[in-house]
Amino acid sequence: MHSAHLSQKYSNFVIILILSFPVIINSVKIFSSLILLILAILGAHIVITEKKNPFKIKELKIFSWLTISYFGVMLASILISDGLNAEFHHLGRKLQFLLAPLIVLTLFQINLPLKKLLLSIKIGLIIIGIITMIQFQFHLGEEWWRPAGMMNQNIFGDIAVAMLFLSMVQLFDEKPKEQIITLIAIIAGIVAIVLSASRGSWISAIILSVVYLSIIYKPYLHGNAKRKLSILGALIITFTLLFNTQIIQNKVSNATEGVKEWSIGNNNSSTGERLNMWVSGLKAAQDSPWIGHGYRNANKASQKYTNKDIGYTHLHNEYITNLVSAGIFGLLSLLALIFIPMVIFYQKLKDKEKYHYALMGVLLCVGYATFGFTHIAFGEEHINAFYILFMGFLLPRVIKNN
Repeated sequence: MHSAHLSQKYSNFVIILILSFPVIINSVKIFSSLILLILAILGAHIVITEKKNPFKIKELKIFSWLTISYFGVMLASILISDGLNAEFHHLGRKLQFLLAPLIVLTLFQINLPLKKLLLSIKIGLIIIGIITMIQFQFHLGEEWWRPAGMMNQNIFGDIAVAMLFLSMVQLFDEKPKEQIITLIAIIAGIVAIVLSASRGSWISAIILSVVYLSIIYKPYLHGNAKRKLSILGALIITFTLLFNTQIIQNKVSNATEGVKEWSIGNNNSSTGERLNMWVSGLKAAQDSPWIGHGYRNANKASQKYTNKDIGYTHLHNEYITNLVSAGIFGLLSLLALIFIPMVIFYQKLKDKEKYHYALMGVLLCVGYATFGFTHIAFGEEHINAFYILFMGFLLPRVIKNN
């Protein structure tokens, strides 16, 4: 009885950690990484006391090998390029992938209803919506201020996009009261994404909208004219309101002007900077195509091919950054990390019992695939932590036998 009581207390503690994660990740800077560290420590305890190996458990081994391989390639690239004098502390940003097998082992031990996890995501969306509105009002009139909680606006926007679409996976199966909460969370999430003024996040949201509607069409919209009209009306109203806001109009106009300026050799705009980095990065990748120039050396290697100072730690494109940093092996490890789980999730959409888990997984993978177009999908601790926790929760549950 005492052992069962301790086991229940342990389970409740882990569930509290998991449910706290989406609530605080975009509003409190350190705690999301702390939660993953605690989960990793608990996973190490399971390995030692219960002799369980995540690399041998059927449901966990794909995720474990994908994450550890990705970290291994990054480590190899920096070792080969810089030797033992390399600045290994930079790999701290990738530490979540090294600890991922321990984290997923902890997550797999827990029985957490999906509805509770979705509720915590919705609460998190409502909180960040309120935070961004307060910040926006407080800094109203400051031209360069973009509300984004306590983190980088692009990272904030990407995580908000992921949370927004994950929150909607059970929308058509929810009770009216639950749908009201979901609707409030969606509105709050849209507000946060728009106010963060992250164009890359907006592109991801548009692509995810198409993917989401394509997947849910057959089970929820086909043959239901009322739902179709409701969705169409909501989309028309949303896009009409959004594209009439000054924030979006300015950002779209600036991007268009930036492309035009870049085409005539002017790289002073943020769009021009990105395009310049991408072209320079592709040239630099040819110098060391297989293993790259070493993790965190992408900008230094690309700088040789441009007179414009590259003042960032990445090239604002996850695919080019990985190609330059770790070569073809690095790019393949990145693609595997996103697209192997995506294929598994897509196949499991046919399983009614796992449908919502699979839908969340597909949306998560598509989201991260698109984040990498103009931002970094796996180059910052919060965006890494979000992927590791949710992928570690979802993937074993769709692989597991009914």
